[in-house]
Amino acid sequence: MAINDKWLVITRPAHQTEILRLKLESVGAHSVLFPLIEITPPDDLTLVKKQLSRLQYYDLVIFVSANAVEQTFRYINAMQLAFLKTATVATTGKKTASSLEDKGVTTDFCPTQTFNSEALLALLNFKAFCEGKKIAIIRGEGGRELLRDELLKIAKNVDYINIYQRTCPQTNLDVLQQHANRGELDTVLLTSGTSVINFFALAASTKNASWINDVTLLLGSPRMQKEIPDSFQGKLAFAEDPSDETLYKKLTEIHL
Repeated sequence: MAINDKWLVITRPAHQTEILRLKLESVGAHSVLFPLIEITPPDDLTLVKKQLSRLQYYDLVIFVSANAVEQTFRYINAMQLAFLKTATVATTGKKTASSLEDKGVTTDFCPTQTFNSEALLALLNFKAFCEGKKIAIIRGEGGRELLRDELLKIAKNVDYINIYQRTCPQTNLDVLQQHANRGELDTVLLTSGTSVINFFALAASTKNASWINDVTLLLGSPRMQKEIPDSFQGKLAFAEDPSDETLYKKLTEIHL
């Protein structure tokens, strides 16, 4: 089998699908856009703005996603932007670093191969810099705790700035079920633990979702498997990280 003529479901937030969709369609694949996450403002925007006003008191600012970058730049003022342009900054992946570069902010620490918190923590120069430092992690509400937990072992203090929250824009799986009924569903890409949780929550509220056992779920990392219910009998595949490039490479391997 080859990737051309395969039906592939992209579940990223709607504003983050274009690059992968165009890449897949350029080789003859069919993309089904079915966002399972929507990025919305934080519950306490006043608190977030107060935290952003104190960025200059940190030795290091870490952005954990491109969404964190985009949402931050919705709320910062000229003074805070000027600080970020001179600050020491880290990211968990090159897409996030690229988003910062577009804003005129240089990234000092970023993994070069696998793109996640583990890869950032594996950078020896990053760990050395963090010793005794004050660190701000800019992320979405309810994100992973690994990065902060590890940094607390060596840093002076590590604070979260929860710049956005994730909601599910879907109420059912009807669109995907219709594709499945027509034989137009091969692989569903789930790029975060939240998207896995939302997918199976929607499936649980569907009268007949047995079709999900007939498709492959491509997860953005092996650690996401813990969110898969025991009842799932379909095929699982894992990418090393949820970047577009890695997901595309894995899809071509799955559909050889």
